[in-house]
Amino acid sequence: METRKRPTVMTIAGSDSGGGAGLQADLKTFTSLGVFGTTIITGLTAQNTQGVYKVLEVPLDFIEAQFDVVMKDLSPQFAKTGMLANSSIVKLVEKKVLEYSIKLVLDPVMVAKSGDQLVTEDTVEALKSLMKHSLITTPNKFEAEKLTSQKINSIEDLMKAAKKIYEEHGVNVVIKGGSTLGGIDAAIINGNVITLRGEEVNTTNTHGSGDVFSAAITAYLAKGETLENALRLAKNYVNESIKFSLSLGKGHGPVDPFAPIERIVEREQARSTIEKILWNIEKEPELITTLLDEEDKSNLAVATSYGDIASLAGGIIRYLDKLKLDGPILVNINNKVTEVARKHNKKIVLSLTVTDRLLKKAEEGKIIPTTSGKTGDVIIEGGRAYLTAYNCEELIGKLRALTK
Repeated sequence: METRKRPTVMTIAGSDSGGGAGLQADLKTFTSLGVFGTTIITGLTAQNTQGVYKVLEVPLDFIEAQFDVVMKDLSPQFAKTGMLANSSIVKLVEKKVLEYSIKLVLDPVMVAKSGDQLVTEDTVEALKSLMKHSLITTPNKFEAEKLTSQKINSIEDLMKAAKKIYEEHGVNVVIKGGSTLGGIDAAIINGNVITLRGEEVNTTNTHGSGDVFSAAITAYLAKGETLENALRLAKNYVNESIKFSLSLGKGHGPVDPFAPIERIVEREQARSTIEKILWNIEKEPELITTLLDEEDKSNLAVATSYGDIASLAGGIIRYLDKLKLDGPILVNINNKVTEVARKHNKKIVLSLTVTDRLLKKAEEGKIIPTTSGKTGDVIIEGGRAYLTAYNCEELIGKLRALTK
């Protein structure tokens, strides 16, 4: 078997015992985006979705030992930072970044989303020094206010702050506007002004969003993207992670860095399910022809847990005792079968004619018709029948029961 490799990256961060942020969020993001993550653990936290309760800083000599053994063996070119709890740790990180010529994405963890300062002033000054040796820095709105000594209340203020950081610290910068500024970020990359807009998501489950964003930038850079492309891709990625965040714990739940990739996987699985159903129908066309009026058309929809729905562009057309499959399998097109699947929250829906055979099978109790979609096998709506199922085997089984 051919030897497989992945780009190797590094997170220099603290551990979140709740798993939603810190190096745990970084590693989940790295894995989802196809890079191999290594860790330099700078601190341990006792935290959950409700807050941080205790912090244990890792001794400097042990942080340095982690750097040396990772770099001398795995040699990641790109790294990102997370929690660097004091100025001594920051200075050590700066020393090792320079020693190993690491291309650094600096997430300057200084101020929480609430606006509370997380580190001392000497640590802030040390982070400013590390910033000058970084590829890009990713402060949130409050951290940008700290770095520029000016308030940010608008998109215009956000852009002014980005320009000031770029000019004063000589580093590419993206400032995360957060929910107060509609999820808009302002960036200066190699002198170019960039505005990043994401979909506004009404959720408080944003724990770890900053970590996922900077980790995604790092991963995309390691895969060969330019800094500007990496930034745009990371913005879309973290937006999806927030959109499909998780309601876990009693506080602010975590974003889900697996969601953007799992969503793609589930779409392909939906396509595969349609192909499997169509293969069975082509082998036994009577499963459809006996339940469709002549020259009538059926269609098939398969939904994912993310609300995406795959269906045929054209449908399944009956000509006498034969069937014609019309069009490719597309995702999220608008037609009646996808409308029914979405409206009634059904996994698989197959549209059929309301035939005498169908009505007879309902009278015999072979299927249970419904108009609400809450129970039963067949939804009757708009003069059409919509057979529902959870998987391919169940759908084919119901079709066979109807055609016997």
